[in-house]
Amino acid sequence: MSVPAARTLRSHVGADRPQSASAEVVTTGRAPDPTVKRNPVAWCAGGIAAGVVVAGFWNVRLIDGLGVAAFVIPLIGPFEGKAAHFAEAGYGIGFLFAVAAGLAATVTASSVATFATLPLLASADRRRTRALYTPIIVVAIAALIAAVYGAFIGRMGPSGAAAFNTGPIRSAQSFVMFSAAGIALMLWGTGEAGVFAALSARNDPRTRAVFSHDGVKTIAAGIIVGSFTLGRPLAVFREFLLYVAQPASAAYGMAAMTLQSIASIAIPMSLLAVLASRAQSNATSQTHTSPTPVMSGAALCAGGAFLLFYWGIARVWPALGRWGVQLGLYS
Repeated sequence: MSVPAARTLRSHVGADRPQSASAEVVTTGRAPDPTVKRNPVAWCAGGIAAGVVVAGFWNVRLIDGLGVAAFVIPLIGPFEGKAAHFAEAGYGIGFLFAVAAGLAATVTASSVATFATLPLLASADRRRTRALYTPIIVVAIAALIAAVYGAFIGRMGPSGAAAFNTGPIRSAQSFVMFSAAGIALMLWGTGEAGVFAALSARNDPRTRAVFSHDGVKTIAAGIIVGSFTLGRPLAVFREFLLYVAQPASAAYGMAAMTLQSIASIAIPMSLLAVLASRAQSNATSQTHTSPTPVMSGAALCAGGAFLLFYWGIARVWPALGRWGVQLGLYS
């Protein structure tokens, strides 16, 4: 065989081979996923285990107390009984109360799972022309949910809000909302990581395309994050609900609750904007370092397991939770 013929044969054989890692970078603009060959079940199991451990050792008194001390006291002072002084304090204090209650809830057990959605959302924003699209969409959806809920609270007035705000009702509400959100996040996480890849491959390609679209994922995250407002049982949040219900105005309740919702996710969404900007910059420079689907799925599983264990399982079987108390680490 002549040399030119041998070269031609080698070129045809090479064309049938899979692309190398360097070729994939050139053709797609991103490096191959370093976790695709790892077991997604193990990643998700690790995320679930991490979420349960954090929930088991969660020191609610310490963390809730830090939120009140860092945000509530500096802005409005002691919050206990604030609603009874609405006539003297007025509408403006209610808006400050909304910001304080929202910021105080940022890292509490009622909304800490918001951070579990950031790896997924940061990856989604990497392929957009502007890095702020995703956090803006999430904030808008969460604010819309809060606005409807605020109108409901405001319309009830003082007596209706007081009846709705009792301990048993708020406890049941948080149990249902956060347990459902936890299950949804874990199912989403396992699907994102590829645990059900063989099953999803049987679906119609158009259906797979819809559920894998970045915009659909962003909307779903916004709905889940926004639903945290509906179940939040914090003492400062309950007092805030009573305060905004005092004038019996749906418009005031809507405005105040919307502001509270935005404040509650301001920190994680600001962090998302930074992560998305860096991921977009890396994509432009062909150095893909944003979270992979397996990592994003594991993070969602961790957040979901935290919610389900802390707000659901440990509520039904209290002996399974509060590990720090049982071990004498804190009271």
